[in-house]
Amino acid sequence: MSDQIFEQHRARLTALAYRMLGSHADAEDAVQDVWLRWRKQDHDIISDATGWLVRVCSNICLDVLKSARRQRENYVGNWLPEPWMPSEPPKAEANLIEQDGLGQAYLLMLERLTPIERVALVLHEVFDWSHDDIAPVIERTANNTRQILFRARGKMKRDSERDATPDPAGRIWEQPKIEAFIKALSLGDISQLVSQLAPDVILHSDGGGKAQATANPLFGADHVSRFFVGVWGKRDPRERVFHITIEGECWLLMQLNDMIVTGISASERDGRIVDLFVHRNPDKLERFNAVIADATEIDLTNKKAGE
Repeated sequence: MSDQIFEQHRARLTALAYRMLGSHADAEDAVQDVWLRWRKQDHDIISDATGWLVRVCSNICLDVLKSARRQRENYVGNWLPEPWMPSEPPKAEANLIEQDGLGQAYLLMLERLTPIERVALVLHEVFDWSHDDIAPVIERTANNTRQILFRARGKMKRDSERDATPDPAGRIWEQPKIEAFIKALSLGDISQLVSQLAPDVILHSDGGGKAQATANPLFGADHVSRFFVGVWGKRDPRERVFHITIEGECWLLMQLNDMIVTGISASERDGRIVDLFVHRNPDKLERFNAVIADATEIDLTNKKAGE
């Protein structure tokens, strides 16, 4: 019975750990750690299994976060959270997996926070935990927890003009907009691309030292548009382009030799793209290969430059 209880919560715990850590491998390791601790417990004295599991998972993630920052100092180029790619949860548990806080924009904003602030904010904003419930997890008083959350929200709202009402789940880049984006790229139409981007758009690119990517973020609609058009003009003509929506987040995928080589998602403000997230690190793209069969291929035959 105890095994069954844990398995009912596994998908939810994995989603929680992913929000905290931004890495599937780290999240799965954390959940495995929770499992080992769960098996050693006297389950008869645990009145709230969900609360116990979430608390233990959060504590483990807090420890991982404290060391992860040091590890990322050695990462080559920009670091972006891995794209969220859920394992198939049991249908009965699907409603327990909160969708907020799984998008690239929200996860990247969480990187501004200290480990304690990140754990507290995720538990409060996504899981709706009270200050009293969060306090023992981060080993603070309820009043201190309230102050920590106040600081965390302030950091999340820094540069508030850019980050105004970001959609935590990333439900914004829909098929018509993706196809308009690709058409403008294929035609080399800088002005059309600029019209789709916010003036203060930022391009974030992650190659991890294993694939070509920009060393630093690119800023501004004209700069980003010209960069994309230049890169698109040099792409391998055998490359196929797809779009797919995974748990509410829309992705543009480029495939070459049956492998995903680029994944792009975006966040918007007032109908224009304000952030573009370009993944080129093959380690972070590997999971897309398992779902590409469900993606929709974009027909490029009528979108050639000069037509």
